[in-house]
Amino acid sequence: MTEWILPANRSYRAYDALRDLQTIEWGQNAKLRDAAVGDIAYIYECDPVKAIRWKCRITAVNRTVCVIDDSAYSDDPVEYTGPHLEMEAVYAYPFYRQLSLEALRKHGYKGSMQGPCQVSSYRGLAGYLHKVEKIQTSEPGLAGLAAQASLLELRELAGKHSLACPTARAVRARQYVRSPLVAEYAKKRADGKCELCGQPAPFLDRYGRPYLEAHHVQWLSRGGGDTAANTAALCPNCHRKMHVVQDPGDVFALRRKLENE
Repeated sequence: MTEWILPANRSYRAYDALRDLQTIEWGQNAKLRDAAVGDIAYIYECDPVKAIRWKCRITAVNRTVCVIDDSAYSDDPVEYTGPHLEMEAVYAYPFYRQLSLEALRKHGYKGSMQGPCQVSSYRGLAGYLHKVEKIQTSEPGLAGLAAQASLLELRELAGKHSLACPTARAVRARQYVRSPLVAEYAKKRADGKCELCGQPAPFLDRYGRPYLEAHHVQWLSRGGGDTAANTAALCPNCHRKMHVVQDPGDVFALRRKLENE
């Protein structure tokens, strides 16, 4: 498998075409004569973006007849009459600035984006492209980049990457059997107040009871027991804080409180 960088002609709105059509055709000039089905093509957008914005997979080569109508995305009245590649969209990079021309040059690219080139021609470039992809296609990596972005940038990205019909995935998880009696005891013992922050429960549940959540001070996954001495009743905010931050001071405070019960 060969990886290519394909600069998009300024008159062709490649990003929009791939977003809307998912499959596009591309002029297969002499520099692409060795392109093969299954190769990867990184689509580089010229001025003013100057960055790679899409990863695509080549699905057909040497096509002599155009079968995809993407004329709405082209401002060039001259139609390319040579052979074509067909490419399908694989991934749009939300934080494409990581793949700007400047960034690519810092990681081995020596060209001027005047035509197709093989990624392997530049030492270190493939590793950088793969590293960026790994970050931007993982939920933790993407969340980290989003946390550093401005509100204006996130507003634009949220609009472009919204999912009207999100896909579902099956998840296998290990679950521990817990006693509802232990949880209920902890909540009644708390008497409507969070055992960490001391504030009243933020709302009543549908049965009119103060809403608190049972939390194991030493997590079950780390060897803790489902016992009254290890179970505190927390407001939703403190409960989430314990799982996100797990501040040692909070853990100590809960343990001390439960020891005195």
